[in-house]
Amino acid sequence: MPSLMTWVMLLCALFITSSASALQQPETTPPKIAIVIDDLGHHRSQQRFATLPGALTLAILPHAPYATTLAEHATENGKEIIIHMPMEAVASSSDDLGVLRATTSHTDLVAQLEQAFVQLPQAVGLNNHMGSHLTTLAEPMHWVMTELAKRQLYFLDSRTSAATQAEQIARQVGVATARRHIFLDNTPQYESIQERWQALLQHAAQHGSAIAIAHPHRATYEFLAEQLPQLADNGVQLVFVSELVQPPTTE
Repeated sequence: MPSLMTWVMLLCALFITSSASALQQPETTPPKIAIVIDDLGHHRSQQRFATLPGALTLAILPHAPYATTLAEHATENGKEIIIHMPMEAVASSSDDLGVLRATTSHTDLVAQLEQAFVQLPQAVGLNNHMGSHLTTLAEPMHWVMTELAKRQLYFLDSRTSAATQAEQIARQVGVATARRHIFLDNTPQYESIQERWQALLQHAAQHGSAIAIAHPHRATYEFLAEQLPQLADNGVQLVFVSELVQPPTTE
């Protein structure tokens, strides 16, 4: 029958083996999602999006009547601010002030961007509002990215056109960049938002992260108010877009 010392040695060996095995197990990183609320600044009621829990990114139209107030309120509530810059679309015109168009000269484009930067000094990035035409044009996109690079702001490509060149040019110019993967509420009804939400979580689970764009609909607010507090318990991490952008190349 084994002696007491033999049992002690066997138990120690078993403990060491178990410990080594545990150390070799890689820690699983929870999938990350970023949620951007677009089209903000036209109505005072949109300030409620700044009070939703978690690391939301708020995209504010720079010349909207409540842009400044909302940006200040959102900053106080720990949200990330980006400029939601109006750009020319293919099929519809925009009455928003400061729209960047294909016919906008370099001088005027830079001036309109400068106004936006002054209007929203809290912004750490910029994404396109509409822009299905302008984002397909290399020259104006190069002008935009050059101004972002000067200020070390990131660019989020909303991808309103499959032909967009914005993300590619941002990388060429040296701007940190990311792209939208999911539109959460093109149909602002609970069942549709729920379906797109599941697509967002699935993309994040498969690729490690995902970025969604939503809009200031009442249904969207109510859905997010219900779902955001449950993310951590479901093993999903909500982060700012700035945590998911690809850094500029150093070449």
